[in-house]
Amino acid sequence: MVDKILSTSSFKSALLRSRDNYKRSERMIPILSLCLLLLSLQCTPKVEWIRSLPVDAARDHQITLGFYSRPAEKKSAFGSKQFQLYWKEEIHLQSNSKFTKIWIEWKVYEDHSEFHHKVGLGNFEKSGDWVLLQTNIITESKCISFEKTKTIPHGKDWSKLFPCSTPSSPNNRSIDHRLLYYYDGKSLYPLQYESGYTEANFGIAWESDLPYTKSSLFEIAKLKYGKKEFQPHVYNHVKLD
Repeated sequence: MVDKILSTSSFKSALLRSRDNYKRSERMIPILSLCLLLLSLQCTPKVEWIRSLPVDAARDHQITLGFYSRPAEKKSAFGSKQFQLYWKEEIHLQSNSKFTKIWIEWKVYEDHSEFHHKVGLGNFEKSGDWVLLQTNIITESKCISFEKTKTIPHGKDWSKLFPCSTPSSPNNRSIDHRLLYYYDGKSLYPLQYESGYTEANFGIAWESDLPYTKSSLFEIAKLKYGKKEFQPHVYNHVKLD
């Protein structure tokens, strides 16, 4: 009988200790969450500077105008024969400090094809090695084709080559999109990954240490992203014949 009482008492004591531990754990959860949030904020690089030029730096116009094209190789998912992806991206710098940014995606499936086209219009400014592109208007159009032919895009204007089955009017909208590029005299490097005005949280600025500084970390990141096999983060100047 005594053993039974002692056993029951021990069980109650263990249960009380378990409840106390659980309550302490509940109190610790908000504290741990706050610590993790602060840690993530400290680890996240400060990249706000990629939305503007250096404030006190003089502006200049020493840049080669014309077309800058991003290298784009044909890719398919794991070598799939049922799906092919083609795309094209280029920036056209004009003499009046205007620019046109073109993004085109052409997907070929087994039973249909899809076409997606975006054109951004805006102004650019330059200061030393830094070029800021500010987009004000985006024109977007989409189209589907149910033709069975495996069309491969060739030529300059893909929008005129795609056989639209359901043509639609382009969608125009205003936007305030700013992104800084590094200019090395022949190519433009976006400081954060962006494609078709869709950005991702990685790129040259994310692996650099100081804003507007060509440090050793900046040069390593520029080399890394400028030579990526799949959609490199660079637009090379195109010499027209």
